[in-house]
Amino acid sequence: MGKGYEKLSHAVKKDCEERGGVFCPDGCCKCNQKCFHDYCNKFKWVIDRAKAYGEATGLNWEDILDSWEDDRSYWYMNYYQDCNQPEIKGGNVKVFDTMEDFRKAIGEMLFRCPSCGKIVTNPYECKVCGWKVYGLFKDMGKGVFVYVKERLKGENIFMPISWEN
Repeated sequence: MGKGYEKLSHAVKKDCEERGGVFCPDGCCKCNQKCFHDYCNKFKWVIDRAKAYGEATGLNWEDILDSWEDDRSYWYMNYYQDCNQPEIKGGNVKVFDTMEDFRKAIGEMLFRCPSCGKIVTNPYECKVCGWKVYGLFKDMGKGVFVYVKERLKGENIFMPISWEN
């Protein structure tokens, strides 16, 4: 397994053992051990999500997990969530091979603020009302998650005006 897998499994195993449990990569209680947390379930969720990204993009899931783990700077239970690694399906998720393809698809750098509806030039922050792409942004469902394969990275941005229906 790759370095991301090793880093994540080490962190989950440490948390399990510190709380008197046993690390079960297939999910909590799959090892017939008493479990009182969701650490192993989170581990399984992350691996399943990385594999789903691999299938959707044609990339190696271990490379995707390595990228996520390189970026992760806080507890895995908080980092790995649908808002940070959404399923790659539906209209609010776009996948591009390169940054150049992404820039071409956007065209003019104009975006719609999901809070006030104004057109802004920053895809992450509205200077009019102060709304930012993080926090409650995902709950409004008016942004988009963009994944660029050459970078093995994805992020939420305000909806580009050129992509509005």
